[in-house]
Amino acid sequence: MKCAVAINKIHASKEENFLIIHSLIKEAADNGAGLVLFPEAALTGLINTDLPENDLALGENVSGKYINELVSLSKKLGIWIATGFFEIEDGALYDSAVLISPDGNIALKHRRTDSGWHSPRAPKEVYKEGTERLVIETPFGRVAFLVCGELFHDDALDAVKELKPDLVLVPMARSAYEVEDVQDWWDSDEKWFYLERLAQLRANCLIANCLGDGVIEDSFGGAMAVDKKGRIVAEFPLYNQGLLYVEMDLENNT
Repeated sequence: MKCAVAINKIHASKEENFLIIHSLIKEAADNGAGLVLFPEAALTGLINTDLPENDLALGENVSGKYINELVSLSKKLGIWIATGFFEIEDGALYDSAVLISPDGNIALKHRRTDSGWHSPRAPKEVYKEGTERLVIETPFGRVAFLVCGELFHDDALDAVKELKPDLVLVPMARSAYEVEDVQDWWDSDEKWFYLERLAQLRANCLIANCLGDGVIEDSFGGAMAVDKKGRIVAEFPLYNQGLLYVEMDLENNT
């Protein structure tokens, strides 16, 4: 199956971010991708401040404008769309991800289960975590999510492994504060730590990291496709907007 991992550069306007997302989805579909993955909080960037009066405005309801537009686009172009976003429901905010199917449905929704996306000071009645770990059967195999920091929590990693997915989607928003040479740090050190964790899943994995503008968001971008043995199949460079294409063998997961 041809998959695409999309890295959209974050801007201050949610509408501008969505227009870039829309353009990348169309480009992926035009180039024959059956699935496209975007990063964590792709509509806004991970710019929450732990202040509800600011952060609730970042949220999108799953039946709201932008998610509905993605559902319509998925159906029109015949492409599966996966993306992270801040989800708002009943006055609470979640760090969520959805997988949208071309038949016009949200096939899978996952709420991040660890609290690493906000500080311990954030009001617990507003900033919430999910509790479920789900997998969905698709025409291209069993699919599950791990959102960013969940990858480094053994309970989350083990729970996903037990679901026996064929494909794990990993939207991220990772920054590297106080690292002088991010590219060297990533290539020589940090990337291999990620691969070690991903290899434990024994599944194919797609990873998309948020790309900030350096002002409102500091994430450094980059994308990877990793096979079930934890080997890199394809990479997309840091600090670049665009699409990583990869053919993944999702039927052979032994």
